[in-house]
Amino acid sequence: MIKAIVFIAGLAFICLGIIGLMLPVIPQIPFLVAGVMLLCAASKRFKRLLVSSGLYKRYLKPAIDSHEKLKKFMEEEN
Repeated sequence: MIKAIVFIAGLAFICLGIIGLMLPVIPQIPFLVAGVMLLCAASKRFKRLLVSSGLYKRYLKPAIDSHEKLKKFMEEEN
């Protein structure tokens, strides 16, 4: 039940981030990051998909490895 709520919240944040891409008033990056983190927390499948993507390996992995809390979050299992 909790994972379903977290998953729905993640999708809502992703939608707000996409709306923020179209409207300059709403910041998109915080919403997209929060949505991705919530989806990773709710779904092992989404987390595996994210970690296996080339964009993650090229751009996000170096940034995550430099932050201890993010690194711990991405390494833990659901």
